[in-house]
Order: sequence, then C-alpha cells, then structure tokens
Amino acid sequence: MAGRTVPGRSGKGARRRTSIVEAAAATVLAEGPEAVTHRAVAERAGCSLSATTYYFSGLDDLLGAAGSLVVTRWVEHAEKVRDSLPDPARRTSPPTRAETVAAVTDALLPESGQVRGHYQQLLSAGGAPAVAKAYGTGRARLDAVVDEVLARLGSSCPPALAVAVVDGAVVSALSEGRDVRRTVAAMLEHVL
Repeated sequence: MAGRTVPGRSGKGARRRTSIVEAAAATVLAEGPEAVTHRAVAERAGCSLSATTYYFSGLDDLLGAAGSLVVTRWVEHAEKVRDSLPDPARRTSPPTRAETVAAVTDALLPESGQVRGHYQQLLSAGGAPAVAKAYGTGRARLDAVVDEVLARLGSSCPPALAVAVVDGAVVSALSEGRDVRRTVAAMLEHVL
C-alpha cells in the first residue's frame, strides 16, 4: 500500500500525510536520508509515531515520498528562474554571456547558505535506494526545465552537461575552499 491515503478522509488526513512528508524531506536535507526514522519524522512533524506508519507502508515508502518532494522543490526553484527570463521572441537583443551564466547558476544552485548541505545530502542519497530512485526519476524533470532555461538564453548546451559542470565546480570549490558561485560561473563560461 505504497503512499496510501485513507478513502473518505477529509483534507485533515491529506494535510497530516503532507506534514509527515515535509518533515521527512527536511530531515533528508538537514541530516541525510540515514537520519530518517519513523520516530525522528514524527517528532519533527509534531505527530504520533503511529501516524508515520499509518500513512506509509514502511520507511522506504516514506523516504521515497520525501525524495520526491525534495526533487519537486528543486524543479520548482529552476522553474522560477525560467519564468523570470524574458520570452526569446520578445527580446530586443540576445542575452549576454553573464546573463546566461547567472541564470543557469541560479537555476541549479540552492541559496548560498545551503550549498554544502545540499551536496552532502546528494552524496548520501545514494545510500538510500528509495531516495536515490526518487532523485533519479525527478532528474528528467529537472533536466527538462534546465533545457528550457538554456533554450530561452539561446544556448545549445545539453542540460545534463550544464548540471554536471555545476556539480563538479561545486565539489571543487567546496573541497578547495573557493567561492562556489565564482567557481561555477568560471566553469559554465566554457560550456555555455
């Protein structure tokens, strides 16, 4: 009964399930998937332990829902960047290289204070098959939005390459104590 909902329940049950998923996603982002337990999620969600097992068939079901929510938020973040870009048909001049680099950087990176945690939890996701599966499934959605960002900016760079360059630049910058956004921008200059 993966991701079960209770027939005939009002919005209260759906809200409770949503709060549990949000608590599990927050735990994944803050502490990694290995920190997700029914007890930890119940405490974070402010609900009973039995609620976490009522709405989810097991820990993998809960982790999968949390991973899907995390990916959805990444996609929504990239969509906001895409939607902030001018329609290419209405532009009076082509986008500058700096504008293109900034937009791709903004679409793919979390807020400045969240970059290290974001990449740490990405690395730990591989150890949780349910989260890794959700991330893998959601990756196609993220790539599609990044492709739209690149298209609006007139770049033919494949979205998977842009993501790989950003990811590699972030890891290099974090491991070498360099500024993340400057390092990402410098690397994107080569592929965009």
